[in-house]
Amino acid sequence: KPGEAVQALDEAMTIIREVWDGERRGGIYVDGTYYQVKGAKRGPSPAHAIPIWIGALGPRMLRLIGRRGDGWLPSLAYLKSLDDLAAGNAIIDEAAAKAGRDPRAIRRMLNIGGQFAPPSDRFLVGPPEQWAEQLAIVTLTYGVSAYVLASDDAAALEVFARDVAPATRELVAAERARQGIAGDRVTAVTRSEGEAQ
Repeated sequence: KPGEAVQALDEAMTIIREVWDGERRGGIYVDGTYYQVKGAKRGPSPAHAIPIWIGALGPRMLRLIGRRGDGWLPSLAYLKSLDDLAAGNAIIDEAAAKAGRDPRAIRRMLNIGGQFAPPSDRFLVGPPEQWAEQLAIVTLTYGVSAYVLASDDAAALEVFARDVAPATRELVAAERARQGIAGDRVTAVTRSEGEAQ
């Protein structure tokens, strides 16, 4: 059930982070409802911090992201509209604040897909400059700082990385400078549709 899935993921996150914490002494002990660990060895510690990003949309999972997650990575295809980003951000921010966390520490990302084509009034269906303008608006409006393009088309991946990503960064930086806002860098990632998230 949804509530059980959230609790199970919460317990799993605890275990993952305990395993990665090779600096602590002693074994790992977790007496959860779904996962029990009794004296497992820690480590080896990762070479760098590994964030836990969650790509969920339900309110319970969004609250878990706010309490414990490092990032939110929903998929555009599953959003009813871009307003779902605002609604999700609000839930995450509230849960983070209640947990004593700075909501800004939780990265906001978005899996996207689209089509490079002649100009249109559709989201991410048009030339690279249209994509850049639209993604800049999403960045500035909803706080998304990274986009993951799901595509197996090598040409589309190249256009995205070469043309869309730099133009999006420039548009966001120019608008933030105009408003006097210091902001984080916007990043773009490409992956094949069959690649694990």
